[in-house]
Amino acid sequence: MHLVIAKQLFLILSATIKVPKTKNKCVFHCIAYHNQDDPKKDRRRIQALVKQAFKQYCSFKDITYTLVLYRTFKPLDILQFDELEECFQLSINVFTMEIDFGNVDCIRRSDKEYDAANILSHDNHALYIKNLDMLQHKYQCSKCEMVFVSSERPKNHAKNQCERVNIEYFPAQPAIYRLAPNAIGSMLTKYSIKNTDHYLDHFIVYDFEAILKPTGTKRGKSTTFTNEHIPALLKEMFENIGYIGEKIRRYNVSKYESLLRKIINTHGLTGMEIPGANLGTKYTTGNIDEWIRAGRFANFFDFHNKIGFGKQRSDYGNLKQTIDQVPVLGFNSGR
Repeated sequence: MHLVIAKQLFLILSATIKVPKTKNKCVFHCIAYHNQDDPKKDRRRIQALVKQAFKQYCSFKDITYTLVLYRTFKPLDILQFDELEECFQLSINVFTMEIDFGNVDCIRRSDKEYDAANILSHDNHALYIKNLDMLQHKYQCSKCEMVFVSSERPKNHAKNQCERVNIEYFPAQPAIYRLAPNAIGSMLTKYSIKNTDHYLDHFIVYDFEAILKPTGTKRGKSTTFTNEHIPALLKEMFENIGYIGEKIRRYNVSKYESLLRKIINTHGLTGMEIPGANLGTKYTTGNIDEWIRAGRFANFFDFHNKIGFGKQRSDYGNLKQTIDQVPVLGFNSGR
């Protein structure tokens, strides 16, 4: 076990840039290192660049920079990384590594389209990841792009097998119709919500165009019949879909209500469109509960159902879009 742990620690040192543990600014060290113009990324210049990055963050937050503030600055929470991304126009992905087994997990995956910086959170310290593939035990052949789990295998493969390999390529994501990505898992981690999974419950409905009329049990040679299909009106079909859709949305909003409320208490309802509410005010769940008691909304689901989101999606807006895409899967009887 000691040998395994030593190997994983060596892997961390090989795949990352270790920044000094100085005054809770290791995240700014990572950002400064990533944003260096010099392609060689000289670590000897890093202290001046860290101070420059910190000054930029203070300006973004409308805080007066002082040397005392720089020296006594408190560590950043992962919930503040949304602000960092906006400040530095940088996508920040955060990973952790289980030292005993070497498993690498992403605990924060950015949905921004900026240049990406990867950070390893290890022992309450941020390390800049210079080679994510190495950290994840992924080594790619430069000729055919096959991926291996050790650094020696691609070399042997390139010498002996590479020319014989035929690789079929398939798109990783649908090319035409795409659902909004399910970011619930990363949000549950980001907002420290426990004992809730990220799977959206759904209904599978057979034959939207018909309703079932009980007929009593009739037995055929290989099939038992209990109902007869009666063609339904289009109006009835869509009423049924609407009923099912609202039922599953109610369930999913209830399932993730603690996450939704934590997002609101952390960021307010930034980017959301609330009927009858003034713009430029940070609302909390206390405001929502007051609106419910005053009769503006029947309950939390009614509130969630009536608000919209603008072009700048917040975490609440992204989660609302995912929850509101009710996966109702329908199959035709073939009649």
